[in-house]
Amino acid sequence: MTLTVNAPIRQSITNLVTLMLALSVAVMSLLALPAQADEGMDIMDAAREGDNAAIERYHDQGGDLSITESHGYTPFIMAAYYGHTSTLALLKGYGVDACAVDERGSNAFMGVAFRGHVETADWLLANTDCDVNHRNASGQTALMMASLFGRETIIRHLLDAGADPGIADQQGNTAESLAAAQGLSRIVTLVKFNL
Repeated sequence: MTLTVNAPIRQSITNLVTLMLALSVAVMSLLALPAQADEGMDIMDAAREGDNAAIERYHDQGGDLSITESHGYTPFIMAAYYGHTSTLALLKGYGVDACAVDERGSNAFMGVAFRGHVETADWLLANTDCDVNHRNASGQTALMMASLFGRETIIRHLLDAGADPGIADQQGNTAESLAAAQGLSRIVTLVKFNL
């Protein structure tokens, strides 16, 4: 028994099959590419964890290593904040902007100074040309962050690299006054006299 299909129905079926094949190819192509929303979050997780292998895979698949998440953090800023120095070297080798800032204007130095990652701070000082006196939107510097939290070694290294202890933020705070407000007399002396 042979089924006879008139020409308009046959053409509709052919068009439907062609459309389904085209959609299948499109979906397969999308699955093969790193999607910014999903992969972007994965790359942030990889930077946070210092997962260099995942970052290399992401890069090799054409992923955007300068992607930012909702607060403007880049993978570089994220890796710095969590003290993953080898990840910073990898990302810099791929050409990312080591001096990029988040939505508040803070750069990688500020997160490192806040968290107290000495090795990472030293790497940033030696391997980037970022301004050690960079000020975020509130006028704060990495030296202020380090002083506020008593990060003595980082303070010494920032001062040696030319950080200016006289810079004041929008509220008039300096690295010295922030340390004094926390009762950190040793840090006050260090910032004031670089001793």
